[in-house]
Amino acid sequence: MRSVQELAAAANITDTNTTQISEFQGTKFAQDIQKYSEDFRFLQQAVNVDTSIVGTKDASARLFFTTSHLAITKSHTEGAERTYTEMTNLDSVTVTPTWDLGAIAISKEIVKTCSVDLIELAKYMIAQDGEKQVEAAIVTAIEAATNNEVFGGDAVSAATLETGDTITPDLVINAKGMVRVDDGQPKILAINAEQETDLTKYTQFTSAAEYGGREVVLNGEIGKFVGLKTMVSSNVNEKTNGEHSWGVTGHLCFVLGQSLLGQWGLTLVWKEKLTYSYEYLQRFANHYIYRDGAYAVGLIQANLVALLYVTDA
Repeated sequence: MRSVQELAAAANITDTNTTQISEFQGTKFAQDIQKYSEDFRFLQQAVNVDTSIVGTKDASARLFFTTSHLAITKSHTEGAERTYTEMTNLDSVTVTPTWDLGAIAISKEIVKTCSVDLIELAKYMIAQDGEKQVEAAIVTAIEAATNNEVFGGDAVSAATLETGDTITPDLVINAKGMVRVDDGQPKILAINAEQETDLTKYTQFTSAAEYGGREVVLNGEIGKFVGLKTMVSSNVNEKTNGEHSWGVTGHLCFVLGQSLLGQWGLTLVWKEKLTYSYEYLQRFANHYIYRDGAYAVGLIQANLVALLYVTDA
């Protein structure tokens, strides 16, 4: 029988460290790819949609709204002409869509030598980005609605936020109250995943899993917080001390409401809805995937939006 010393590893074994040996090892490539997960039409559930200029030669849409209640003069002197009330509570916003003309080009050579279907993957990517761009346009319009603002903790501005000024039930209730001032109906609370842990620890949170099929669950909805459908979205933007002059890093969350007529405070105006197409051009030996569309978001009733300035920790 050999001794332990005799059984020691021999020298010059051909193994995975041998020069060029990796060139002889076979590799089985997966036929699918794990796709990057992103929000998909979350905030588009909380806007009005206007298609009045689709298929026309118009470049802009003018959206009309009333700014307040109109009190009608009702007193009257017998035999005299009535007292008329002028309609002075009318206003409008002109929304001009901009074009979205995205494209991905893939060479024939890589398509023919890649185990993954790059064309199908490109279709997914360009569609996902299209929806992401629409969501971003909605958030930009929301962040411009600075009529109603609440700040975490004792802060009175974004610059005075401190560590610990996180989201709380009282803060959200205050934001709801602001939306209610002009008979608005607060409906949705939008937060980032950074706020989810803070929010779900409160007893005022009810998970969507507990609805029991009693109501429709929105895309991105995780439950209800102080009565508001609560949506988690990566499109709720991070704000930092350096780039945005916040006291500490946090997120600008928001409450969105509807009027008593069921209208949201923002309107997504389409000139051309997003469409996708494909072609192969022989003269370039490339595959092309195109995205075409034109849209913009108008802030119509800022009183139906409340901004919540909160920190992440």
